[in-house]
Amino acid sequence: MATPPSSPEKRLLQLFLVLFTVASCCGFLGLRWLVARDVHSHSPLPDAAPPPELPGARGIHLGVALVPASTPLAQARTYEWRAESLLPPEYRVAYGLGESLASSLEREHHAYGRRMRFRPLGPARFTYQAPPECEKDMRCIYAELMRSNAEPVHVLGTRFVEHIRAQQLDSLEAAELIITFVQRIHYAEPNGQPFGLLPPALVAAWNEGDCDSKAVLAVMLLRQAGIDAAILYSDPLAHAAVGVALPVRGPPFRLGNRVYRYAELTTEGWPLGMIPPQHDKPHLWKVLPMTEPPGEADSPVDEADTPESGDVK
Repeated sequence: MATPPSSPEKRLLQLFLVLFTVASCCGFLGLRWLVARDVHSHSPLPDAAPPPELPGARGIHLGVALVPASTPLAQARTYEWRAESLLPPEYRVAYGLGESLASSLEREHHAYGRRMRFRPLGPARFTYQAPPECEKDMRCIYAELMRSNAEPVHVLGTRFVEHIRAQQLDSLEAAELIITFVQRIHYAEPNGQPFGLLPPALVAAWNEGDCDSKAVLAVMLLRQAGIDAAILYSDPLAHAAVGVALPVRGPPFRLGNRVYRYAELTTEGWPLGMIPPQHDKPHLWKVLPMTEPPGEADSPVDEADTPESGDVK
């Protein structure tokens, strides 16, 4: 993991130097998308094993999430990242999918592509035929991935939720913890995958994903933590991000009476609410409405400060 900058000025310079590495994210977004409206609920899995001690590692270990529980610990990937606004800022979590489960999730994703008659047309271009009830964007694709990956992602989310509750983090702190984790995941185009998407459980297990593959994972984790989140996408800008309904500075994105703020996922440490300059065209972005997620039985964060459109100038 890169050494953090020694001053705010160096940190800001570092952020702008890496801006241009994400300019071509999600090139497939220039096509017409279609959406389903349902994300099914799921039952929680048993708690994962206690975290192992890592020699020389710093910060807080959120634990180990293995799916299924019999997955060898050697197959788990340990992430280390920084959430600068939290104390301490260093965090770790380990996540592992059994090989058969990972293969099953990938096969199911390809089978869904065949049912939708997905057909690649070239680099970052494809076509498919969606059911009549879908809208003209990618909601149905994202919703299907949330449904099919609900169980393995929920096990990972439980590690975050338990820490959020134990430390009594507020909604902004909880969002910072989750978003910085997803930012830490390596950016990579999912070549050969239907719809240019990697299933969210595989994003976490394989440490790779492009902008909207990572956005699906982030929305699932944020919602499990009780944070109102939605996928933001821009067809003209060929990019995707996450919107969080939290009171932070930045351009507002409205959906009904809800106000969302931008969260960039392709650059480590990118501040919540700030849009990268090459994507800073709010009128070209759209909030994808999704059905309410199952979440946790009791929300671990206070939602009292979640803004509505009348609260934002």
